[in-house]
Amino acid sequence: MISVVIPFYNEADEILSCLEAFTRQTYRGNFELILVDNGSTDDSATHVKSFSSTLPVRLIHEAKRGVAAASQAGFEAARYAIIARTDADTVVDADWLKAIGYRFQEEGVAALCGHVGFRETTLLQRWLFLEPLIEFHQRLHIRIRKPHFWGFNFAVRKEIFFRARGFNTRLRLAEDLDLGLRIQQALRPEERIVYAPEMKVYSSSRRYGLKRSWLRYTIDGYRAYFQRVWLGRIPPWMCTQDY
Repeated sequence: MISVVIPFYNEADEILSCLEAFTRQTYRGNFELILVDNGSTDDSATHVKSFSSTLPVRLIHEAKRGVAAASQAGFEAARYAIIARTDADTVVDADWLKAIGYRFQEEGVAALCGHVGFRETTLLQRWLFLEPLIEFHQRLHIRIRKPHFWGFNFAVRKEIFFRARGFNTRLRLAEDLDLGLRIQQALRPEERIVYAPEMKVYSSSRRYGLKRSWLRYTIDGYRAYFQRVWLGRIPPWMCTQDY
C-alpha cells in the first residue's frame, strides 16, 4: 500500500497528464494520491476533482507557499506506510508503483530513488547527456552516503521520514536534497537507500533551454548542492522570506 504526494501550483496545463498516468498502473495493491494545492489561481484543482471517480484522489490545501511546505502537508496526510513523491508536471511509468512496492519488499530498504527522464527533450538536455548524468550522480552519491533525491521521483518508509523530521519547510529550494541527507543520517545499521532504475518517471523539459531563467535555475541548484552537501550549511538565500 502506497501513498503518493503530488504538490502543485498553477499546473493546469500539465496535471491531467500526470493523473492519467495513474490510471495505467500495473500495481495491484492499494494506493492513494494526495494532491496538495499550494495556492493555485488556475483550474488545477478542478482538474484534480475530475479524477475523483476514477482514482483514489485526495485534494488538500497548504497556505504556506513553497514546495517544502506543500510536500510536508502531503506526507503528514498520508495513510500508508510507504510514501512516494512526484510532481504535477511529471508522468510516471506504468510500472512505477509496482517497482516501488517490489523494492520495499527487500529487507532493509528505507528509501528509494529512481530513473529521472524527460519528455520532449531539448537540444540542451541532449548536449549535456542529462539523463545518464543524473543516474550516475544518484548512484555515486548513494555510494558515498550523501544521497541526492530528485523531488519528482523518490519514495520512503513513513516511519523513517518522520524519524528524519520530514521536510525542512524553511527551504525554498533543495528541500529534496536536504531530506535525502537527513534520511541517511537517521538510518540504522541494517537500513539502506537504494537506486531503482526500473522506477521511472518522465518530467517536463520546460526549464531546460539556452535562456537566462535556465542559467539562474542551474546556478542556484549547484550553489545549494555545494553548500548543503559539502559544507553542511543552509545559508539564508536558500530559505523562504519568512525564515
